[in-house]
Amino acid sequence: MKKERFIVGARGSALSLAQTAGALDFLRARFPGTDYRVVTVETPGDRDLTTPIEKSAPDFFTRDLDEAVRDGRIDFAIHSAKDLPPKIADDLDWLWLPERADPRDAWVVREGERPREPKIGVSSERRAAYAKKAYPKAKLLPIRGSIDSRIQQLREGRYDAVLMALAGITRLYGGTPPGVELIPIPLEELAPPEAQGHLAVVFRSGDARLMAMRAHFVKAVRFVSAGVGDAGFCTVRGLRDLEEADVVLHDALFDLSLVGRKTEDGRQRTDVDVGKRCGAHTMQQAEITRLICNEARKGRRVVRLKGGDAGLFGRLAEETDALTALQIPFVVRPGVSALVAATTGTGLLLTRRGESRGFTAYTPRSTGTETPQVAFMATRMASDEARRLVREGWAKTTPCAFVFDAAGPREEVRTATLGTVRKILPAKEEDRPGLFIVGRVAAHGGWPRLGVLAGRRVLVTCSDSVQERAATAVEDLGGRPISWPLIELRATRAFGEEVADYDAIVLTSPSAVRIFFANCTCDVRRLGAFYTCGAGTDAELRRHGVLSDVLPAKDFSAAGLVAEIKKLDLRGKRVLRLRSAKAGADVARALRRAGAKVDDVVLYENRACAPDGALPPFDDVFFASASAVESFVARYGAGALRGKGVLVMGGPTRAALPKSFSAKARIFDIISATISGTVPANNKEKR
Repeated sequence: MKKERFIVGARGSALSLAQTAGALDFLRARFPGTDYRVVTVETPGDRDLTTPIEKSAPDFFTRDLDEAVRDGRIDFAIHSAKDLPPKIADDLDWLWLPERADPRDAWVVREGERPREPKIGVSSERRAAYAKKAYPKAKLLPIRGSIDSRIQQLREGRYDAVLMALAGITRLYGGTPPGVELIPIPLEELAPPEAQGHLAVVFRSGDARLMAMRAHFVKAVRFVSAGVGDAGFCTVRGLRDLEEADVVLHDALFDLSLVGRKTEDGRQRTDVDVGKRCGAHTMQQAEITRLICNEARKGRRVVRLKGGDAGLFGRLAEETDALTALQIPFVVRPGVSALVAATTGTGLLLTRRGESRGFTAYTPRSTGTETPQVAFMATRMASDEARRLVREGWAKTTPCAFVFDAAGPREEVRTATLGTVRKILPAKEEDRPGLFIVGRVAAHGGWPRLGVLAGRRVLVTCSDSVQERAATAVEDLGGRPISWPLIELRATRAFGEEVADYDAIVLTSPSAVRIFFANCTCDVRRLGAFYTCGAGTDAELRRHGVLSDVLPAKDFSAAGLVAEIKKLDLRGKRVLRLRSAKAGADVARALRRAGAKVDDVVLYENRACAPDGALPPFDDVFFASASAVESFVARYGAGALRGKGVLVMGGPTRAALPKSFSAKARIFDIISATISGTVPANNKEKR
């Protein structure tokens, strides 16, 4: 691929240049075909060091950089996210980069000094209020300038303490600056702004390169249909979306107290009421749409919870169109609408054999002029139905569509016009069940393909214990997961209080963690240290309220853990190594060489399985283990992988692939929902 070059704007302060350098190192590693040149731009906040922040303009620290983006002098600017104005102009677009720095504020004091009535430098009303509460007799003084300038003023004695953001200090100095002490303030004592610790990228609206890069950092927005009348009408998948969400924008038809506000890994969900009633809107539609887009740009998992079925009179298209324009992927969950609840639920059946062959549903509030026609079980008679509609006045050029196996693994949408139905429906498929849809709605041809995976159908072959998380990760990147488990995990034993006698327990996969805790009755507080070998395993451990005591920094494999074990002195320690029946003995040997007394125990077995029937159509296949690879090849043959993308979780899984496929397989991290080896699209525009 041709090397992509970007001109990047930043303020000239030492902090801005340091955090820009860090951000660009991250982007270079993520997108190997890119290169960056930094130019500095002075902003009003750099020129004016007297105006209090609270009284400054919203774009105090961004104005000149915004203009440089607009006129093409730079491709994008990197900012501290909290410096962005509350509303960014429509001709600019943006995102938050992942990997937030420590968001806490901190006291910065001279080493060894703790005056009782200190002179405290503060730069915001929030910090001033906290300082006054902590030190009622303190003298609060305003402070402005760069971080290094503020710390120098502290060293010179102009202040005894300064309240500052910990993220900026650590980014600039890599730790504690010389001659001072840092005292972090707990989040529950001083809540920071939501943007503190984040870095933001601002670029011109419509820049295809930057939108392609953003697709790697955003998560697909979920439009969940809440059903009507009873929370039980929300689907199981919809409830799971709510449990995984960072932000929920909800109508007034669902009791969110029924769903816990904390996700499995302890994050707190934010719920925003955007409900609308006739003549009474909590929030206008344009503001709802803007909020959806903004929360997605921050990298948050957003759920837009709509009453009934999201696609029926719910203004869904306005919200999805805005996401499409930004190339942000989304998923729509169907649901139980008022139409179904008020008819099937009450006995007022709209179709009775021999009495009614269909019905018309509409709203008098709409300005539309067409009522699409939907024919059930109409595949065999579609040509006859098309001719009937033409005789009744519909134009032959009217769009129409067939939907086969709706929401199933073989779902397919085919579009045509009333005059060309026969061309897309061969005689051999006339017995295939499907719906026949007629009207301008069919011209849209289904939802757009967005995100890194751009609507690709991904065969998810992992066991049931990983299926949901893998499906979520595929959707976050804009793909369509097809559940096709090829292995099942069976626990081989249970554990009681005896596991508390071990000094350490070694678990080297997320599945091992789940199976252990599902089959262990011992109080988790009595358990010893935990040794793990990957971010996914550590994340699963945290869901059970436990942290990894030994975890490789880079090589997330058994070999990486062995390297860490070699650094330990385990003489006299009892260690329980729990593994699958197929795992090797390398870890146990390393533990023994480090002096430990090891019980090497098989925790579970991997058994091959497969759904009934032939493989469904797919573009990519995801393997989470070597066992899944072996099961796929044994059942379908390596030839079934030709022409397909192959995604794997970890190097050992890639090594299990046939050689002709392993080199091209890409690592798929389902915890952070990232795929290695991807690059942004070329920008075709001339500047």
